[in-house]
Amino acid sequence: MKFKTIQLFTTIAFIAITSLVYTGCKKEDPKPKNANAAADNSNAESAFAGIWKQISTVTDSSNALRSPATGCASASITPFDLVTWPKTVTINFGTTNCMGSDGNNRRGIITAVFTGPYLDSGSVITVTLSNYYHNDYYIQGTQTITNKGNNAAGHLVFNVVVSGATVTHPTDGRSSSWNTNQDREFYAGYTTNFNIFDDVYLIRGSANGVSMEGESYSIVTNSDLQVNVGCHWIVKGNFTLTLASYPTYPIVFDYGTGVCDGNATAVLDGTTYNIYMY
Repeated sequence: MKFKTIQLFTTIAFIAITSLVYTGCKKEDPKPKNANAAADNSNAESAFAGIWKQISTVTDSSNALRSPATGCASASITPFDLVTWPKTVTINFGTTNCMGSDGNNRRGIITAVFTGPYLDSGSVITVTLSNYYHNDYYIQGTQTITNKGNNAAGHLVFNVVVSGATVTHPTDGRSSSWNTNQDREFYAGYTTNFNIFDDVYLIRGSANGVSMEGESYSIVTNSDLQVNVGCHWIVKGNFTLTLASYPTYPIVFDYGTGVCDGNATAVLDGTTYNIYMY
């Protein structure tokens, strides 16, 4: 049974919010003029989602591991058998940019230690990075993925924690920090092993960080974010972004009711802004 890559799409068009400019502010009642922190969160989300996607190219849902080869990178599995655990998977993209099938450039090394087979409840995958770059952004941090087993509905759930992450700008040297704790539920499509496009995931959890401009922020999902792998956008659910400097002006971002159309809304101080996610 071929493993179907979890395509998170958890950038969730945060960058779209940055186009909102809020005007008419009173001096005694300041409102956020932008949400640049959302773009920094998006960069971190994209990088770490991509890291797990790369690791998944050398894993298999039959509790085996594929041969150590992945695109323009080299990979090794130690020990390379079906019996001994833990196993260490190392993916080396080299010292120059390596363009992946997802259109992202990577260089550096990803190391993942598996305590057990991917599909086994309780298995933990710990991911570390060495001189790793994603689209020329320098990425640091530790990602821990834990198989939580099946929920009451029989759906497999993974807990994903990223701690101590930093993302450094490729030209000006500014850095943002980022942490997240999410549960990702494999909601539908798991019975069709050779068709990833009917896969549906539900994502819930929180994130926090400090933007490259020094703005602290936090994000929490209010209702599960629904990811249909066959759709370019998240189709349902909402989250709240709160800037520490403007705690009384949270921004609520909503994806709608499940239609794959790229339309969403952002609500600030009672005003709704229509957004199209490119």
